[in-house]
Amino acid sequence: MTAQDSGVRKAFFIIADISGYTKFMSETPLEHAKGIMESLFGDLVPAIRAPLAVSGLQGDAVFAYAFESDVMTKQFILDFAETLYCVFARAKEKMILNTSCPCDACAHVGDLELKIVVHHGECAIQETQGRQELAGQDVITAFRLLKNSVKERTGLTAYTLISCDALRVMDMVEFFSEDEFHSEEIEHIGAVEYVVRDMRAAWQHRRHCERAFVEAGDDLLLEEWIIPIAASPDVAFTICTRPDLRAEWIGADKVDLLNTNKGKIEPGTVYHCYHGDDLFPYEVVDWSPGEYVTGNYNMPMGLVMQETIEMEEVGKGSLIKMRYSRAKSPKLMGKLMAGMVNKKVRGIIQPDKDNRIAKMKALGEKLSEPA
Repeated sequence: MTAQDSGVRKAFFIIADISGYTKFMSETPLEHAKGIMESLFGDLVPAIRAPLAVSGLQGDAVFAYAFESDVMTKQFILDFAETLYCVFARAKEKMILNTSCPCDACAHVGDLELKIVVHHGECAIQETQGRQELAGQDVITAFRLLKNSVKERTGLTAYTLISCDALRVMDMVEFFSEDEFHSEEIEHIGAVEYVVRDMRAAWQHRRHCERAFVEAGDDLLLEEWIIPIAASPDVAFTICTRPDLRAEWIGADKVDLLNTNKGKIEPGTVYHCYHGDDLFPYEVVDWSPGEYVTGNYNMPMGLVMQETIEMEEVGKGSLIKMRYSRAKSPKLMGKLMAGMVNKKVRGIIQPDKDNRIAKMKALGEKLSEPA
């Protein structure tokens, strides 16, 4: 009998814990403090989408998980943790800017922080009063990692702690430098190795990055494509960005990646899409997992065509919205040739529209099937 047959599954465990919760709730007006916490959790919980699921809310923390078999890219958990922190930071910043209430609760929203723990291991699903909950030693380890010495060692209060057990399964160990690894001794469990990522730095980087986005009202090469698929926005994002899946729906022979950050796709990464003897380089310029990705098709004579693929959650599925800008160039020769190049590119993409959409929908159905 396999582990899965016995009800034991391998999974990633993610705990998002609001630091300063106890002091905030006990030392500030309860009515306002309660409203603030409900608002923060009201933003955090909807951000946890398939392949992740919420196991429960535990006072100051959200406990979520994703079965290993459902995680389709090695950097998904890293991207998700960063996105979740940014949801929290954006919500907190909005509260601070929009309130004029002088009470202690509203005045001390800025003292609240979010720390995230990521672990991987085995778990069993058990029914408790009609609810499914996770149980097992690795689940316990994840919660025990909330009590750590990260602040004393690094000075960080906003961070993601990722156990080496999780890193190895993600195949992202090489992404981190030696000085980012630490070890925590946990009673009855032993030493647990982990790395720490500074989430406040990630938030500041995302806030100040120039957004690259093709809008529906821009000068488009083609009419906007709106594609309903039976998959969450995060799965839709994977379909559009994982090299082998992208190759499948665009009809490429293969797609290679260049300029990754130690294997992690982010702005600056280049996809080399091969169609027979033709090579089409596509450079990521804006990367917002589960929301949108924008890339440039860099052509001769300085011509650049920009593509934005946006994901919108609708019911139990998503809408994928694809928009291509017309190719433009700052160079004189490029400007002269733009009309001809746009006509040629339109002639390649438009006739293949129905085929690409059908393949995207098929991938959405396939990847959303229960493991």
